[in-house]
Formats: sequence, C-alpha cells, structure tokens
Amino acid sequence: MDVRDDYCGHCYAEADAVALSGPLGRIPADLIAPVAAEVPDHWGDFTGLYRKLTPRIMALLVYDELHVDEELIAARIAEAGCWETWPDVERDAMLDVCRAWWAETLGTHPRRPQAHEVLSFLATAPVPLTHWFEVWNAQPPGPADLHALELCQWWAPELIGTNLTLGWSSTIDVTTDVKRWILEDAKPRLARVPDDARLNEVLAYLESDDSYS
Repeated sequence: MDVRDDYCGHCYAEADAVALSGPLGRIPADLIAPVAAEVPDHWGDFTGLYRKLTPRIMALLVYDELHVDEELIAARIAEAGCWETWPDVERDAMLDVCRAWWAETLGTHPRRPQAHEVLSFLATAPVPLTHWFEVWNAQPPGPADLHALELCQWWAPELIGTNLTLGWSSTIDVTTDVKRWILEDAKPRLARVPDDARLNEVLAYLESDDSYS
C-alpha cells in the first residue's frame, strides 16, 4: 500500500508516509506508536495501514515498549475491522497472540503491562471474559496470585459499589463477571497474598453484597 496517496500532511511528513509505505520491518519504532494511536481519519486507507502495522504494534504492546494505552489500541484494532472483516487467518492470528500474551502475563510477576491492563484489552476481543478468567483459574500459585491482588487494588473504587466498565469509551460492563470471579474463584489466590487493607475492603464489600454472594 502507498500511504503517500492520502495522509494527514499536517501531522506527518512525507518521509513518514514513505516509511509507512515501505517494508514493515524497516518502519522506525518511534513512528509505530503515534500511528498506532492516531484517529482513523488521518489516513486514506486506515484499515489497510492498521492491518499492515498490527504485527509491529502488538509486538511492542506485549513487551511494554509501545507506551500507548492498551484500551486505545484495542479500540483502533476494532475500528480497523479486525474482529469483523479481516480474513479468518489474520483474525485467528490475533487471537493466538492474545492467548499467548495472557498466559505469559499471568505466569510472570512483576510484569508490564499488568494483568488488569491486559484484561482491559482482551475484553474487546470476540471471546467471553469468562474464558480469560478460566485461563487464570488454571494457573498455579505464584505470579497469578499477585496479579489478582493488583487487579483488586487497581479496580477497588469500581468494585466497591459502582460499575466496572472497560474499553476506550467505557462501554463494556464487566462488573458482574469480575465480582463473581473474585468471590467464586480468586479467593483462594487472594488468601495467599500479603495482607492488604484495600483488598480486605473489596472482599468485605463483595461478601456483604447479596448480588454476588
């Protein structure tokens, strides 16, 4: 594809368009991040460009080298049609990356991005959130326990009496799935982590809420 045919000349130089039109492996890493986060109307063929860049974007995202919010990248991937219009082989490849990323995340601690950040990305994929929790449940004690603690700490305000929504536009309500997972599946993990006041507050609230007990 030739990005030079139609791109925002106010935000990108011709040299950028030339680089983006060339081989994927030769595109400078410092150009991938701004393009990955850019709004679609800056490109005449946004879908084609994002399909081309996705392998590089995901490689940087998985290893915390992209420095762009995971939920924003998830939104751009969805806007590019990944889950609805890309060929099956490309969509399946993306799901394989997601599965490998999730397993590697849960098996390592400390880890960036953290599990709750990766889960925010995965929530936009065409896979039930419960699937990712099942993978979590299958992990041995250790790093996966500490990730569960961090999830409860980070999402404590939303878990205590309010709605937990994910996605760049906060449109994916995961309140029920997350709260039930904590109460029904994660409690043995959380019993193994160091005592934490924020975690205790979350658990006390959920255990007192008849909707999730």
